[in-house]
Amino acid sequence: MSFSVDPLWLIALLLAFVRAAAWLVVVPPFSNRRVIPSIALVAVAGGLAVLAAPHMDHHALPTDTAGLIGAVVLQAFTGIVLGLPMLILFSAVGAAGGLIDQFGGINLPPSLDPLSENQTPIIGQLYEQVAMALLFISNGELLVVRGFVASFGAHGLTLTSTARLANMFTGDLATFFVASLEMAAPLIIVLFATQVALALLAKAAPQMNVWMLGFPLQVLLSLVLVTVGVKVLPGYLANIVSRVLADMGALVGAG
Repeated sequence: MSFSVDPLWLIALLLAFVRAAAWLVVVPPFSNRRVIPSIALVAVAGGLAVLAAPHMDHHALPTDTAGLIGAVVLQAFTGIVLGLPMLILFSAVGAAGGLIDQFGGINLPPSLDPLSENQTPIIGQLYEQVAMALLFISNGELLVVRGFVASFGAHGLTLTSTARLANMFTGDLATFFVASLEMAAPLIIVLFATQVALALLAKAAPQMNVWMLGFPLQVLLSLVLVTVGVKVLPGYLANIVSRVLADMGALVGAG
């Protein structure tokens, strides 16, 4: 019994695997080795490669060693670049929680975030975990994967993609700061107004130990307001998915 395998399909599978692995290394939550073991990342990258290999143009695949090495490097770079929009935009959720912690007075002591492996305030962790759960519950990750697989049928990155890269990352960084502030602004305003009110009360009644009352009051308000602020996360996640898909399409020339 004998069977034959198309060598061009094997080359396409290899290049697709390299791009998928590089993409997963950047995209949360796969970017964390403590949460996602390496063997699972390799398995997911292999599955994505099997899905994506048929979408590649087999006539444009390299057949010599030098061309293959260059294509592998290009695919790795492409995968990293395609994953950066998701990483930047999703980080805005934790940044918004960090702002709430800062004004709410519950950012001490900082604890280790299991997703980013960094010291993240408590509310920042809560926002990140809720956002990740909502992403998978709403099947948003399937849309992102579909957009990633569709990128294999586009033109890909070229030397003329520098302007697109600069514009995309500048826009994503601007969106990061604006979105984190928008999500945290209503809670920050209330907490800041509470601090001002306590300061005026301390000035009007110096005999009262206002600051001993102010700290637990701010913490209580933070916990109560967070239950309201979490409601904005589903809408923001929908914007994340649509923005990531648009960025990936624009980078590879598909949109």
